[in-house]
Amino acid sequence: MTTKHIEKTHTLQLDQSDCGVACLLSIIKLYGGKQSIEKLRELSGTTKQGTTLLGLYQVANELGFNAEGCEADIQALIDHKQPVILHVVIEEKLQHYVVCYQYDDQKGFLIGDPGKGIHYLSATELDEIWVSKSCLTLEPNENFVKETEVKNAQQKWFLALLEPDYKLLWISVLLGVFVAGLGMAMSLFSQKLIDDILPSHKINKLISGIVLLAILLLARVGISVLREFFLLQQSKDFNNRINFQFFSSLLHLPKPFFDTRKIGELVARLNDTQRVQRVIKMLASSLVIDVLVSIISLVFLFGYSWKLGLISLLTMPVYFYIIYRSNKAIIEAQKSVMQSYAFNESNYINTIQGISTIKNDNKQAVFSKTNEMIFENFQEKLLHLGKINIRLSWQSGLASVFFLTGVLIYTSIQVFNKEIKLGELMAILGIVGSLLPSIANLALISIPINEAKIAFTRMFEFASIEKEKEEGVAIDEIKSVSLTNLSFRFAGRSELFSNVNIKIEKGKLTAIVGESGSGKSTIGQILQRFYNFEKGTITVNNTYQLSEIELQSYRKLIGVVPQDIIIFNGNVIDNILLGATETPENIISFLTEYGFEAYFNQLPQGLATIVGEEGINLSGGQKQIIALARVLYKKPQFLILDEATSAMDRNTENFSMALLAKIKPSCAIFFISHRLNTLKKIADTIYVLENGTLSTTGNHEELMETTNFYSEYWQD
Repeated sequence: MTTKHIEKTHTLQLDQSDCGVACLLSIIKLYGGKQSIEKLRELSGTTKQGTTLLGLYQVANELGFNAEGCEADIQALIDHKQPVILHVVIEEKLQHYVVCYQYDDQKGFLIGDPGKGIHYLSATELDEIWVSKSCLTLEPNENFVKETEVKNAQQKWFLALLEPDYKLLWISVLLGVFVAGLGMAMSLFSQKLIDDILPSHKINKLISGIVLLAILLLARVGISVLREFFLLQQSKDFNNRINFQFFSSLLHLPKPFFDTRKIGELVARLNDTQRVQRVIKMLASSLVIDVLVSIISLVFLFGYSWKLGLISLLTMPVYFYIIYRSNKAIIEAQKSVMQSYAFNESNYINTIQGISTIKNDNKQAVFSKTNEMIFENFQEKLLHLGKINIRLSWQSGLASVFFLTGVLIYTSIQVFNKEIKLGELMAILGIVGSLLPSIANLALISIPINEAKIAFTRMFEFASIEKEKEEGVAIDEIKSVSLTNLSFRFAGRSELFSNVNIKIEKGKLTAIVGESGSGKSTIGQILQRFYNFEKGTITVNNTYQLSEIELQSYRKLIGVVPQDIIIFNGNVIDNILLGATETPENIISFLTEYGFEAYFNQLPQGLATIVGEEGINLSGGQKQIIALARVLYKKPQFLILDEATSAMDRNTENFSMALLAKIKPSCAIFFISHRLNTLKKIADTIYVLENGTLSTTGNHEELMETTNFYSEYWQD
């Protein structure tokens, strides 16, 4: 491991909050891996205040390191001989992280500081800032994924997507050969016309030549149209396929993934599919023609004059040099444009979603200004990329002018010296006129290719995330769910709760109460297999661990009314069935049996009432009634209710409680609530979650005998 190698892999991040993940990123690169800083922020729980050592420890282990947090001293760093992340204090007394790469007897410790870059510190200097003596050692294990493996996986995924289109693409390439060949017809005809046909004064020869040229040009038009049709068909098929695979991959990702992403960002990544397809079409169409035109043109030019052909051949590196030296700037500018676009779209969607709050607080001007700043930043990024493209355009254009002028001077002198005929000069100029744009296009091809590579990498980043584990033992009944010594924490944060023991059984309504933020809803999310817990076990039917059960069969048996009701655009019946096929008689029978009919008949068009986007036409209580009907239509054996009646009026809430009492004999019910008055009569067991653990358990009467969150509510 050399200093030069370290300097190449060290990532400079000036943002104080990113110093921890920047250090981790530099070590990942040092060992040949690759990760985005955005993903490291997400996995480590990085906030505006920074990253905890615990967060770095968690993400390092998840990414294939044997990580260990420990306390050490200067001598231990010397003996360790491996890169270590140190928790230090900088001059401003802010918490900070640096990487200690290695120790040199002469120079001291080689330190990678996200704020200062690579530099050496003596043992005394390091000891002064490394006050905590806390550090994180990292060593890659067999699960560490190197950049080469990622690239191979990307290539494999892309080729699998493209494989069904091979036939159409090869047909398009073959047709492109004919188009390129026929493109030379006009230049060759101009030579024959000037040197042979016109001087012969033979009208029949002229007519025959013109007819033949017309046939060739018509053939070129016909082949081009046919080729465009094949490319259009390929484009449609590929877009459908990549959109389906990408969107399908998103739907199977774990829920925490969506908790840390904005809608606009996901939409922007979905739009990246169009960038990829545009480049595929360009490579299969214009690239093939440009290559063939360049080759054929050079062959003809060498045929006219080997000197002219050599000059033309030597011109090509000039174009490629012009592009190559700007390649890095282009890639960075394209990345910035895509990121700014995603941020702009996220802000737009988020603003529209919160329009009610904005209007109620008269904050239109504030949000308008914010939107203006974000959009201006996006346009600045576009302008920067545009300037690079303009610079490349005038540089390549200038090179073209010099080359064309040189060819014209050279061939004109040859005509004066009677070395070539006038018709040959016209043919050469025509061929050069075709060659120059083709060479320029080939030189500029790196721009859209880089854009597509960035777009594809952004897509693959999401598509390659590990999906929810779906395999396991299929079950057809839920009799009980037991939580034993359960502990949980979000990435990089302190423990939310620990040693939670809850027993949920069929035929009983089990409730959990506690202050907001105590972790009640998180327990519900864990039971839905949205979050993984840190310690403990969850056992179903006293037999299977929750993680061992086939996901589809488990979710088929559970029903959930979440705290935030999701209403889809459509009518009431659409939101109850969620795509299920059902006869009108059966759905009416279900609604009548459970008593929902009276509530839905109050709506303007009954079950056919259009609810509007996100249920804008419904009240909070009406949304919860629809959600309750939706979940009971599923006939669950395990029902999770998270503040399921919080928006209902008293009569509707009493109706809902009566429904729960009705289904309780055939269902295990887990009720999460802060409206404790609803639990007095219906709850069989109530768990009180306080101070990160369960403080007490019992029914209403038993809880009232001690001092706890529940009893204090009734005393107040």
